[in-house]
Parts: sequence; C-alpha cells; structure tokens
Amino acid sequence: MATVNTRDVIVIGGGIFGLSCAWSCLKRGLSVTVLEGNYIGSGASGGVMGAMSPNVPERWNDKKQFQLDALLSAAEHWAEVEEVSGKSTGYGRIGRLIPVMDEHGLGHAQKRAVDASTFWQGKATWTIREAEDYAPWIDPDAAPLGVVHENLSARIFPLAACLALARAIEAKGGEILEGWRVTEIGDHEVSGVSGTLKAGAVILSAGAESFPFLEPFLGPDAGFGVKGQAALLTGADMASAPTIFANHTYIIPHADGKVAVGSTTENTWDDPRSTDERLNEVIIRARAISPPLRDARVALRWANLRPRGKKPDPMLGRVPGAEGLYLATGGFKIGIGISHAVGEALAGMVAGETPYLPEKFFVRLPKPKA
Repeated sequence: MATVNTRDVIVIGGGIFGLSCAWSCLKRGLSVTVLEGNYIGSGASGGVMGAMSPNVPERWNDKKQFQLDALLSAAEHWAEVEEVSGKSTGYGRIGRLIPVMDEHGLGHAQKRAVDASTFWQGKATWTIREAEDYAPWIDPDAAPLGVVHENLSARIFPLAACLALARAIEAKGGEILEGWRVTEIGDHEVSGVSGTLKAGAVILSAGAESFPFLEPFLGPDAGFGVKGQAALLTGADMASAPTIFANHTYIIPHADGKVAVGSTTENTWDDPRSTDERLNEVIIRARAISPPLRDARVALRWANLRPRGKKPDPMLGRVPGAEGLYLATGGFKIGIGISHAVGEALAGMVAGETPYLPEKFFVRLPKPKA
C-alpha cells in the first residue's frame, strides 16, 4: 500500500467529538482530513436525543465549571457553524423542567436553587414553580410537589449538528473521507484498506470503536460501549415546551416539531442497533409524564453504543506511549453539550498550547493491579 503525506491533522471518526476537533483545528489554520469508517453520524452521534443539560449545581468542581462554560458558549458556537454551513443544527436553549416527587426531592431542589445562584454566576437560574404552571406539558400527578425550571439546558438534533459541522469543515477547506475504515494506527500515521496516511498529529475520536486501538497503550479495559435506545415521536403539540427530565426519562421537543424520548442505559446486549421492550417502557413512562405524547405516533426507533471509559468522564489528550496520537472519546451522557469545548482543547494541544481541562478528563495509564 502506498504511503501518502497528507494533512497537519488526521481525525479518526465523524461523530460529534471528531468533527468538533477537526473544526477547531481548521480555525487555527491547520490542514485536516477526517476519516470516517461508515458515514457522518453513523455512530452514537447520529441519535435523536441531543440533551445539553448541566449536572446539578451542588458540590461544585472543575468538571461542572467546564460544563457550565461550554453550555454558556454553545449558542455562539452553533450559530457560527450554521452560518458557515448553511444548515440548521436544531440548537435552542429552551431550558428544562424536573418534576419534584417527594419531600426529599423538594429539599434537594431548594438547596440547589441556592447553589445555582452562586455557581451559575447569574447567567442561568434554577427555580421551583407550581406544577399547574406547566400543565400543558406535565401531568400534575407526575409533579406532586412542583417543578424545577432551570433555563441553562439546551437541545440540538445530533445528526443535523454532525452534518452541519461536516459541511462547515469542507467549506473551510477540510477533507472528509467516508467509508475509510482504519485498521492500524502507528506513529503519526493511520492505515486502512485504502492505504496509509501520514500527519503531524492523529486524533482518535471513533466513539466506542476507539477502545480496541487503545489496548497497546492503555490495556484491554480502557473503556466500553453502553447501549442506548431512544425514539422520535410525531404529532405532539410541544413546540414551545422546554426539555423535561423525570423518572429517568428525557423528553426533548425538537425544532422540527418532533419529540425525542429516551434513553436506556444497557451494559449487555445481543445487538447494539436493535430496539426492544426496554424502549417500549421508556415511551410508556414519557407518555405518563407528558399528556401531549399520549396520542403521538412513534416515527423512529433508534439504538446504538455510546462510549464510556472506566469512569464516566471524557478521555482527552495525548495517549501515553503513542507518538503523535491524541484521544477524544468518552463523555457518555454529557458529550454533545461539551463537544465544542472538547474540540477547542484538543486543537489547542495539537497546536502546542496548554488548554485548560479538568484533571480527571486527561487520558491516564491504568493503575497497576495490586
């Protein structure tokens, strides 16, 4: 196979992390090629959920601050992507409702309202309201002691965001090669059936498919895929509703009028892309929470694997023992909300900068077993 000198940066993976890294590298003037083994958004990033919600405002730490900063800067980032690409991402900062179920939950909600006023720096609010204020969207029986309304959460349509990023990357001179399946990663190069490509840096961002490539450096247990099932419903009048999170279920009204519900968290499965009774249970819970969904029709059932490290934090930065190789995966449930900040951090590293990242986000060698 021929070896071809190519770009400053090769990004492996056309999901939300990989595309975000590519976009940020291009904005720094680096030349970029994205290699996607299937098609853009074919993995977990091509789902239907797109919840961009903060962790609760308590026990504040650097991870929650990083997430807050990312959520606050998301509107400007996605507006730029939409302008360059000419495509909608479905982004909207619409807030989130969380029903309060019991006195214990009410106490937590009241404390978090105080903490939010401190930690969110006046840039977002966490308030407790009467359930009747949201009667069109939440069944009062699902919120016996009221509803938390926070206005920091946003939503985006994941596949639309990936497609817009891909178009923006191409508009800025980046190269995207779909169907280019990587079989081996070496020092400053990647190989596949189409040949071998060289670059100054390689960013591995192939979601759950990243972990086999990491075995020589991080061992066989660096991470794993977690299956999630979700559904897209149509025919519900929820265009002006915020996101709802209740009973372990997200209800996300999208910009096109459809509503996403999900998702499951499964560590074992037979088929990562199949849907089953677990998704049926999610749909039943969502309809119990939100009356407009009771007559809505299921337009799409979706399932795939989300990448999770040993801990549910992103895995970012230089891969120990690998020359020129960087990693951007993990993120699990918060990935899409921080994706542009992850892209900025990885691009900064590749460019020789020292960007800020929470300490627990950095890639680390596994601890020796006792």
